[in-house]
Amino acid sequence: MEKAKRGILMNFALTDEQRLLIEQVRELCINELQPYFASRQKSELEFDLWPLRLLGELNIVCPTIPKEYGGLGLDIITTALVIEEIAACWPGLAAVIDTNLHAVQPLLLAGSPEQKEKYLPLLTGPDAGLASFAFTETTGGSDIDAMQTCARKTKGGFIIDGGKDYVLNAPQANFLTLFAMTNQQNKKSSLRCFIIPRDTFGVKIDKYYDMTTLDYAQLAKLVFNEAFLDNDAIIKENELFSGYLLLSQTFDIGRVLVGATSVGIARAAYEIAKNYANERFQFGRPLKRHQAVAHDLVDMATKIQMARLMTWQACWLIDQGDDYTVASAMAKFSASQIAQEVTLKASDILASRAYERGSFIEQLSRDARVLSTIEGANNIQKNIIASLIL
Repeated sequence: MEKAKRGILMNFALTDEQRLLIEQVRELCINELQPYFASRQKSELEFDLWPLRLLGELNIVCPTIPKEYGGLGLDIITTALVIEEIAACWPGLAAVIDTNLHAVQPLLLAGSPEQKEKYLPLLTGPDAGLASFAFTETTGGSDIDAMQTCARKTKGGFIIDGGKDYVLNAPQANFLTLFAMTNQQNKKSSLRCFIIPRDTFGVKIDKYYDMTTLDYAQLAKLVFNEAFLDNDAIIKENELFSGYLLLSQTFDIGRVLVGATSVGIARAAYEIAKNYANERFQFGRPLKRHQAVAHDLVDMATKIQMARLMTWQACWLIDQGDDYTVASAMAKFSASQIAQEVTLKASDILASRAYERGSFIEQLSRDARVLSTIEGANNIQKNIIASLIL
């Protein structure tokens, strides 16, 4: 009954504080980040900290970190608003911020005061750095039973052996959030979460990936070769299934951020198509006055709002402490699909201009496509939803 009462009071009207923050982020994106992104050469291999420094001035490199550790302490719905704005300007930069948020979530949920004090301040303020979330493996993907990375208990700590693939932010990370098993026979129950300084001896980058999507986000393959970790690196060492539960909660929350990223990408594509339809004349009238194009734009605007509201609802449930697993999976699945649909329709409206190499709409189309595979492929989201509603 209490949950039902709360549901009736669901209100998505923005507060004055939220409006002010979003205005600041939007102004930063339009005046500083978007021009830089448009002029940036993809061939530039050196990682430029300048965009992070701009976000750091607003303390939004990892905005969920509590104020006592130097962060803004934003709730999830306000964080989603920030992510949408960044994604509408520069999806790859949004992915970098998403990864930071993903990496700190286990710390926020279950880290010790000492662990929080040591690592969280590294991602706050004007000089905020990056963190990585290391889970996916070459042969396993999202399959825990296929995981090979192992943490072997030893005197004073653990020895880590194995590897993680497609790790976002890895080359620049201050620390890694690593999931590894402590017992090869009982992988799910022995899964544990470790917080590791990136420069730990025995942790090295085996391969850098040159991706066609999410420009600016760096991905790498990590190898762990007898990397020694102190006992204070593990979260909830003696609690069965602690790693699995932390992983599940982290993914559930991370999915809504992918939803917000998807909404931002779709919004940007829609705005490009709408502006073009206003400016382009065909048969003596603006393109938007042709019913087929107008209907496409209406479909795009409607679906973006659907994705946004589903994402907001999942965020609201998280912030209220209600059951949010189904809502977050639905938000991620639907928003990422809608981002693909909207970028495709936008490309149809722009015609040949949508396929000019390096154009923003071309980048948006590629970025939208990858969203169906990250944070758990969409078929996995369907499995999760089916297991809980059928």
